[in-house]
Amino acid sequence: MAYLSDLKFPNRGSSYMEWDEESNDRPLNEELEQDAAAERLAELESALEQDEHPLDHEAEMETEEEEASPVSEKRLKREIRAEAVRRLEEAARTETDFSVVIGEWDKLDRNRERRERDYENLRGHLPLDYQTVSEPELIPRWMNHPTYRQIMAGNFLDILFDCPYEMHKLTADPFISWMIQNLSDDHKEVLYFLSLRLCSTTQLAAMRGQSDRNIRKVRKTIHKNLQRQMYANLCGKQKQGMGLTLRERQFIEEYSALEKNQGRDAVIRRENKTSRRK
Repeated sequence: MAYLSDLKFPNRGSSYMEWDEESNDRPLNEELEQDAAAERLAELESALEQDEHPLDHEAEMETEEEEASPVSEKRLKREIRAEAVRRLEEAARTETDFSVVIGEWDKLDRNRERRERDYENLRGHLPLDYQTVSEPELIPRWMNHPTYRQIMAGNFLDILFDCPYEMHKLTADPFISWMIQNLSDDHKEVLYFLSLRLCSTTQLAAMRGQSDRNIRKVRKTIHKNLQRQMYANLCGKQKQGMGLTLRERQFIEEYSALEKNQGRDAVIRRENKTSRRK
């Protein structure tokens, strides 16, 4: 989601004529210049080779009659080559055998890249920002920010509802919107900064003048209440014979297993992504 506060506008005091002409005359990096020249030479050689020895890739493809027939010579050749590679992979035991398998893989990659080069020019190892202006004036970098692009496209909802007390309007699910709207203002602020702004509990504790432990306790209470309401809603849908998504079914299975052991205090915790150090 894009946020309006993240958008930085340009400095209007700068001028279009403020640049160092001498620095533009010298290449910023000689190695990048050599790589660019090598890429242009490779593109020219590829174009000349295609002109002198054009490859007919359509001849390798099956026609409609061959696709409809149960047996095709081209299909048989393709299956034989695939079966040969598969047998090499399964029979590989020594380092030499694996080198042969890798050589076959490289050959397949070279053939694929050769077919792709006939239709597109690949970049190579040059960075995308090669020879770009650090702070362009005609089309500044801030115009590529998601917030600005949303505003120019007329998508104002993410901007207007970028608020703890209006965030329930960001979802199209009426039940989820109702749950978030009925939260207390204190819980809305904690949910907003932790889930939408992706602040850490330490950062939010410093903002609110509370302890990190208190923030984590409030977050657990919010998750527990929301998950209990969502579980009851999904179980009602399931009893009515309404279809559920895979994610909803997985939530029901996981929450029901926790509820048997923890009762109303059951909560699915997602904050710990890695195992605890020993």
